[in-house]
Amino acid sequence: MLRKPLAVIRMGFAYVFVVIATGFLGASAIVLALINPKMPMINRVIRTWGRVALFFGAVKVTVVGADLLDPDGSYMLISNHQSAMDPPIHAAKLPVSVRFLAKKELFKFPIFGRAMRAVGMVETDRRAGIAGHRAINQQVARVMELEKSLIIYPEGTRTRDGDLRTFKKGAFRIAIDNDLPIVPLTLHGAFEAWPPGSRVCWGGPVTMVIHEPIPTHGLAASDIESLLEQTRDIMATTLARLQAEAG
Repeated sequence: MLRKPLAVIRMGFAYVFVVIATGFLGASAIVLALINPKMPMINRVIRTWGRVALFFGAVKVTVVGADLLDPDGSYMLISNHQSAMDPPIHAAKLPVSVRFLAKKELFKFPIFGRAMRAVGMVETDRRAGIAGHRAINQQVARVMELEKSLIIYPEGTRTRDGDLRTFKKGAFRIAIDNDLPIVPLTLHGAFEAWPPGSRVCWGGPVTMVIHEPIPTHGLAASDIESLLEQTRDIMATTLARLQAEAG
């Protein structure tokens, strides 16, 4: 009976502390990036932001398959999108340093937006067409230069029922254009921890499965559809298994 009021109280504290942490850590990231954009401390700042959000969200993450990735490698990470807690989960728990593909509206927030640009987050404008695709590839080249990995949610928006939605092709085109291996990531439990539309993060256990990287070297635009289907099948099969195990 106390779960709901306790969760509401915890979320009140969470909003305050996460906003404060975002401002402080964002300012720190800007300063560090100006000194040296490859400074390892920047990655610690990003991980700390994720850990703060997980702590106040009462989310506990189990990672499966971390040993499949080279911590110094660059990958295109493809994840299902279950909740607003997904980015903190990935920032805090992935064994590689990540940068996110984010819509341009997020870059308008003071400090936060400037920090995102400073550390190499990739800005996207869905209405920009071919010019926007070229701009994304230029930013992805910088991510690779920084020896980081890019994470994209190809569903485009969060699931409304916990199941996997249709994938968009953009992430796979970017991976092929930039010769980045694709790594499917399957999240389970984040939907229950913070359902879309809820103002309260209920918290709870989340599992993140890291799958074997899929090479894209030598692939062309004609391979996008099969690459998309291969990736989605891996994630759909794993998500169904995790849902069945959870009962």
